[in-house]
This record gives sequence, C-alpha cells and structure tokens, in this order.
Amino acid sequence: MYQMQTLKNGLTLITIPIPSLDSVTTLLSVGAGSRYETPKINGISHFLEHMFFKGSRKFPSAEAIANLVDGIGAVNNAATSKEYTFYWIKSAAKHLELSVEIIASMLSEPLFQEEEIEREKGVIVEEIRMYKDNPQAYVFDLYERLQFGDQPLGWEIAGSERVINSIARQNFLDYTKSLYAPKNMALVFAGKIPKNIKQISERYFTDLPEHLSQKPLPFKKIKQTKPKLGLMYKKTDQANLILGVEGFDRYDQKRYASKVLGAILGEGMSSRLFLQVRERRGLAYRINASPDFYLDTGTFVVYAGLKLEKVEEGLEVIIAELLRVTRELVTEEELKKAKELIRGRLAIRGESTNFLAEYFGVDFVLDHKLETFEEHLRKIDQVSAAEVKKVAAELFAPNRFNLQIIGPFRDANKFAKIL
Repeated sequence: MYQMQTLKNGLTLITIPIPSLDSVTTLLSVGAGSRYETPKINGISHFLEHMFFKGSRKFPSAEAIANLVDGIGAVNNAATSKEYTFYWIKSAAKHLELSVEIIASMLSEPLFQEEEIEREKGVIVEEIRMYKDNPQAYVFDLYERLQFGDQPLGWEIAGSERVINSIARQNFLDYTKSLYAPKNMALVFAGKIPKNIKQISERYFTDLPEHLSQKPLPFKKIKQTKPKLGLMYKKTDQANLILGVEGFDRYDQKRYASKVLGAILGEGMSSRLFLQVRERRGLAYRINASPDFYLDTGTFVVYAGLKLEKVEEGLEVIIAELLRVTRELVTEEELKKAKELIRGRLAIRGESTNFLAEYFGVDFVLDHKLETFEEHLRKIDQVSAAEVKKVAAELFAPNRFNLQIIGPFRDANKFAKIL
C-alpha cells in the first residue's frame, strides 16, 4: 500500500500510489504541537502554522502563495494538534512539482516579517474567540483541561489572547529550530505519483535546515480518587456535555479493545448510546463515544448535546450504559457489527488521498514506524467480548469519571450527586 524511503538529509519520504486518480495530496507532517510549549509561548505551534503561509523567500507574501495555489485549481491548508502539525496541498497530478516547491519554500525559508506577525495576532485572537463561541467544540478543550490539569496536554492548542499578543519573532525562530528538523518530519504523497518522486523531493527538500529536535515533557499522571466536575455558565439552547475518563496511550495494546468499545457505545445510529439517548428518549440530536490516544496517556469520552430540561436524565442514562458494559458481555452480534463498522469506515476514509497522507504522515512522526490498515484491522478482529468487558471495567470506575458541561447552569451540586 505504501513505500517508505529516506532522503539524504534524513527526511522520510512516504508514497501511497493510486494510479487511477488524476490528483495527488502532498503533505508534510512534523512532530511538533502544543504539548512542546511552555506557558510563556502557549499557542505558538498553531500561530507558527499560520505564519508559514505568510510568505517565504521564493514566494514573499500570503497573496503570492494563494495566487499560485488558486491558479492551478488546488486547495491547501494545515492543522495543529497537541503532538503534531501538518501542511498539505491537493492538486491535479500534473501540478505536483509546484505543490512540492510551495510547501518546501514555506517551511524551509519563511520570512516571519514583523508586520505580518502583528497583523496575524488579530486573526489568531478572533479564531480563539470564534472557537469559544462554539460550545460543541470548546467543551472538548475544557474537558481536557479538567482531565489533564495545568500541564501542556491540558492547555488549549490556540493559547490565550494575552500570550498570543506577547509572542515575538525570535520566539518563532527558537521554536522552529527546536522541532522543525528533517528527522522529525515526514513528506507524504498520496494519489497519482510520478516515478521520479524521490528526485523531485530531493530537489526541493534537501535545503531544510538541520535543527535540533526535542521531546515533550512527560505527562504527569494525576491520581484520581473521586469524580471531577467542570461547569461553564453560558446562555445556550442545549447543554453540551462530555463525560469521560483517562484512557490508554497509543502504545497500549488495550487501545484496540477500547476502539471496539467506542464503536459499540457511540459510533453509528445503532450504537447503544444513540439508541438509548436519542431514539428511545429523544434527549439529544448528537451523541457519540470514542477513545483518543496520546504518546503517554489518552481519553475515552462521551459527547452529548442534551435538552436543557432533560440534562440530568440524559447524564443518568449515559452513566447507566457505561456501567452496564462493565457487568455484561457484549453479544457476539454486537461485537461483529462493531468490527465491521470500524473496517467499513476505514475503507471509506481510505478513498481520500488527504486521509491517507494524514494517516501515514502522523503515524510516522509520532511512532517512527507505520501500521498498515491490514495490521490495524487484524488486531481489531482479535478483540474478544471478554476483552471489551475487561477494558470497560478498567475505564469506567465511577471514581475516574470527569464531567464537563457548558450551559446555563450555576448549580453544580445536582450533577455532582449523579456522579
């Protein structure tokens, strides 16, 4: 499915050829994210992502870059997480070399002009405000702060307005030197790829500066002896709620059983939580459950947007379903359906060149090795009903619950009693 090579400067090249397509995604992933930051520069990973689009030596402005991308009918963007960042362009295959040239110039010779930094601060601040105005999204940030506490994994990726306004040009230079090294990156192509792709990559990416590479501070586990509750008052028409627990890291073999558990509980319209909360009681429009995995810890969360007048009932139903799966074996029919759901969703996503490039690019910068879809699904298929029950019992101990709510509520006692 993929081929992996190493360029002269240590940059890893990953190709996923799909000759039947006429398009290709070019993606550069970096092992850099907000958990590598300190309080004084919290938000710089995301801010830096913006600045790479603001001009390079070869393409000296955001307008110049945008005109080139639009001029070939391509689309481009980037994303920053807590542990990685990636930059991509999707274009017609005949324009692949220009896509490579644009990304290489952006990342290897950025200008970081003072006036652009000051101007972009306003953009970042508005993005932060926009995100906080969206409780469906912001509740996840608040939840991770509740679970992980005052350490990098608990901080918001975008940072605070105060810190963003204090970041200076030298901060970008120092941060880039600490993480944007070829050996901490992967260059990925997915789609219709020419035979000389290695030569093209060498031509444009050999000049990447050889920076130092640092590791994130290890996550400090917080011993939890009782449930934690976070309540943010906001006038909303529904309660946005996350009930979750600390989960498994991305190297724990139990993560496969937790994925199956997530599918059974909250993925799809026949999942237990969807049926109990939405279909049978009409308490929510959206509800789902899923695990997420970091390098040294993880989460398992249930999200629901609940009726204001029924939020307590909804919470009680969610908790009851989580506890039920700790006591009873899931049926073989449910287990098979969950595995097929995971397999089918992966097949659908795998038809997207962007998904493929992101999947393998992120995998490499985090693990420095790759797990194919076949390997992943083989481990999913090996999960038994007994393993699902065992993992659920480990995760859903009542003293481990964390509850974060955004809504027009001031009294936390009624939620604390339910927990």
